[in-house]
Amino acid sequence: MKTLHFTYEMLFTFSEPVCKHRFTLKCIPVRNECQDVAETGLIIEPAVSCTETTDSFGNKEVYGVIEEPHEQFLVKVTGSVITGIRDYEDALPAYRLGMYRYPSDYTGPGSCLKEYMASLSFEDTMSAYDRGVFLMHKLHQDLSYEKGVTTFQTTAEEAMKLKKGVCQDYAHILIALLRMMRIPARYVVGMMIGEGFSHAWVEMEADGRWYGLDPTNDVLVGENYIKISHGRDYNDCIVNKGVFTGMASQKQDISVIVCEQ
Repeated sequence: MKTLHFTYEMLFTFSEPVCKHRFTLKCIPVRNECQDVAETGLIIEPAVSCTETTDSFGNKEVYGVIEEPHEQFLVKVTGSVITGIRDYEDALPAYRLGMYRYPSDYTGPGSCLKEYMASLSFEDTMSAYDRGVFLMHKLHQDLSYEKGVTTFQTTAEEAMKLKKGVCQDYAHILIALLRMMRIPARYVVGMMIGEGFSHAWVEMEADGRWYGLDPTNDVLVGENYIKISHGRDYNDCIVNKGVFTGMASQKQDISVIVCEQ
């Protein structure tokens, strides 16, 4: 086990003042069988009264409204998390895993994913878990990490065609392949030591347990990771969703620091 201290900071700068800014944040780590949240602090500027709730996936949400005009929106979350308590989470009963077993908006297979799957050879004796680990290793080998070639809207099929992308793309491709074998898989957003930004990985279900796989780094998820949220794909785990009144464009700066205490 480790005690990890984190700082997650997002700064949104608007080209002109905006108002009636409604936002929903998913940036607070969750408690589960693998990690315990020792403490958290949340700063939002301009200061505003917020409401905390839990979404249908069990993720923490914070939402609020900034009525007055503002040119910047700052969110800063700090805290400490005890990680590596266990290497898996308990899964829901099999009959409740359907949403993670079939394609979602970002993970529907097209010709590229189907051709890639057909090119793979699995031994008959391989368990679902072994297949997931095999796919993680294979994707790390066959894909190239490159920023700027994909966007937040890029699907698994589009990224597979490019055979390059970032952690979101690696995660969506692995999820798509696992679901093609009817193995439940979900998208995870969190933080890790040494990354500098938020990070995305995959959890696959095997024998009633969720196991974390990080295809970007080709490692099993463990005590160097802090989990924030999970869902069917990126769309269920967006860190900040918001609407405002105004014609402004916006610039986003994110800084994430995770270190062992």
